[in-house]
Amino acid sequence: MNKILLIDEWGSFLSVNKGRFILKIKENGKFKIKWEVAPVEVDTIVFIVTGASISAEVIKLASEFGIDLVFLNKTKPLARIIPSNYGSTMKNWEFQLNAFNDINKRVKLAKLFIEGKIHNQRVVLREWFKKLKASGKSDYNLEDEIIRLDEYQSKLKDVNTVEEIMSIEAHAAKRYWMCISRILPKELEFKGRIIHTEGPIDPFNRALNIGYSILKKEVWRAIFLAGLNPYLGFLHSSRAGKMSLVFDVMEEFRPIAVDRPLINLARKDKDVILKLKENKSENLAKIWSTISSVLYSGDKPLCNTIVAQARLLAKHLRGTDEYKPFKAKW
Repeated sequence: MNKILLIDEWGSFLSVNKGRFILKIKENGKFKIKWEVAPVEVDTIVFIVTGASISAEVIKLASEFGIDLVFLNKTKPLARIIPSNYGSTMKNWEFQLNAFNDINKRVKLAKLFIEGKIHNQRVVLREWFKKLKASGKSDYNLEDEIIRLDEYQSKLKDVNTVEEIMSIEAHAAKRYWMCISRILPKELEFKGRIIHTEGPIDPFNRALNIGYSILKKEVWRAIFLAGLNPYLGFLHSSRAGKMSLVFDVMEEFRPIAVDRPLINLARKDKDVILKLKENKSENLAKIWSTISSVLYSGDKPLCNTIVAQARLLAKHLRGTDEYKPFKAKW
């Protein structure tokens, strides 16, 4: 399992001593060592608070061992350290730009991203339909909605614009989240997915936001490893500072990497989700742990599949392979 070091306490200071990472926490005006770890044990170091600091020696050591350094403000990505040799991927960027400017190639990839997403949404719903049926609580409306998702997936074949693809995705998502609202405990007050809001949101939507930020970090990393430009996507619109390609590749993985484990968590222990209302770092860490166990555990961790998908996309853009969306098995 790839090890992630999560730094979530204000006043933290990450430094290096004798070739090891050392995290110190300031208590009563003095720094105390919280942990130390060898770089060979670490895959990623993530800062999720802005009130922490880092030494230049940490950046040097992380670069030498290929360790990913990521900075978030809770769930919002801020920055990641990019190695100085990243410019060698310029040829990939040229192929990527050519595909972006070719409407047929752009639409083809956009369809594939959403085809994978809808398939995996069906996997999640089908799994819960079977569980409810086995427990004697069959929801046949759920089965009807699964059929509707099949229909939306079929419609992708006949569209010719990115706008039409986005419309199909939006309609499928609306039905998907309506089904999820019936599966979740009523105490969570989940009515549907809330994407953009400045006001208060229900705790499950908050959990989803945290989960997607973790997934975004992992896809962002995969895009860099594949030598692609994260800002030039095919499905999502491009604008300054928006990692459109990261959002594109994320679509296939959202249901499996985030939705499914959080639904399972909510059904098993709804209090963990409800406590997100308190906005404490320990509650945030529980969501990180839940999603991380899906991304980094097992014989074939999902994080490796994400990297493989990004590299397959790079091969597709270079014309040496055909991109196929990630589709989870039943």
